[in-house]
Amino acid sequence: MPFGNEPRSAERRVLVVSHDPAFPPASGTDLRNHRNAVAAAAFGPVCLASVRPQVVEAIDPHIRIEALSIEGEARSASIGWWRIRAEHRISRSALARLERLVRDFRPDSIMVEGIGLFKLLRPLRPLTKQLILDMHNVESDLAGQLHRADKARSAAARFAAAIAIRRLESKALALVDRIWVCSNEDRERLIALFPHKVPIDVVPNGIPHAGDIPETLPAEAAADNGFPVNLFVGHLDYPPNVDAVERLAGTILPRIRQALPAARLVIAGRSPKPAVRALARLPGVELVEDPETMAPLLSRAHLTIIPLAAGGGTRIKILEAMAWGVPVIATPLAAEGLGFVENQELLLSESDEELADMAVGLCLDAERRARQRILAHQAVWARFGPQAIRNAVRNGLGLGEAGA
Repeated sequence: MPFGNEPRSAERRVLVVSHDPAFPPASGTDLRNHRNAVAAAAFGPVCLASVRPQVVEAIDPHIRIEALSIEGEARSASIGWWRIRAEHRISRSALARLERLVRDFRPDSIMVEGIGLFKLLRPLRPLTKQLILDMHNVESDLAGQLHRADKARSAAARFAAAIAIRRLESKALALVDRIWVCSNEDRERLIALFPHKVPIDVVPNGIPHAGDIPETLPAEAAADNGFPVNLFVGHLDYPPNVDAVERLAGTILPRIRQALPAARLVIAGRSPKPAVRALARLPGVELVEDPETMAPLLSRAHLTIIPLAAGGGTRIKILEAMAWGVPVIATPLAAEGLGFVENQELLLSESDEELADMAVGLCLDAERRARQRILAHQAVWARFGPQAIRNAVRNGLGLGEAGA
């Protein structure tokens, strides 16, 4: 590696490079980037740098915020003459600012967010002792899932897109010192797909906004606004989430309402597509666009049903619900990588009818519902709380290794 076998200090200066600003965190990607930065700040100075312009000043004195682009500046040439659809466009001016930032900040470790920023890996390689690729998803696997659902493209086109991403992942793994993934399942996928011997660390997604959530189990929501209130949270322009809420509103909620007529569905998230807005006209369905905070919605929810049929990484919405004491019912894919105990900490089914029947059964059995709330709440704080994430980031930086 570029800097030889120099001894490592106990303190680690970390630069996190993302495409979108990680502060203030809104999407799951932002939450992960910001959370990783907060955890890394326990071990030394941290800088969050985004390719896109930063619009809000940071308020955390331990984390420096930088943007590699300026709002309204003239468009400059991009890095590289060709890129696949999975890659973000990165201007040469942004790269120049990043190189100046590295010289000024002098990071020991640079963490790059996903293969969308692949074009930054080669320029950064000689500038740091440790180059980390944080793979929020195994993108080639995720592309395969999403493209199978994309009936507008031919099977050949979908296959070609997944192969192109896989080639990019292979090149990326050959350039970096470590890989971070969200789950053991993603780690096993990478090991099976690629022969590179680069260390692969599991740094799971943590409970979002953990500092704003009481660590003691909250009381169950009152039933004065209907029972049960089923809350679904997600980016409502993301095709798997759109499919999930259409299943919830069109099939699952009506079946629940046959047994529990006051049942309601609250859909909350950013950028809802017209098809999602149309669901709010259905009986018992409410849409909350761009909520400033999830706390009021979670505090009045009785359960969350997550019928995802595609998607990657781990589901931050599940962690947040459990941290608030909201029981979770989901498809196996929705909970993949989290390792929760089925029928104790959450309920799982592929079928919309079974998901609805599970919800009815849970709502009619107060003792079982209370037990699931307690077990899930204990598990999520123990395995995905701030201390657990801090330990995972420490190991992902190599600080838990001999000689670190």
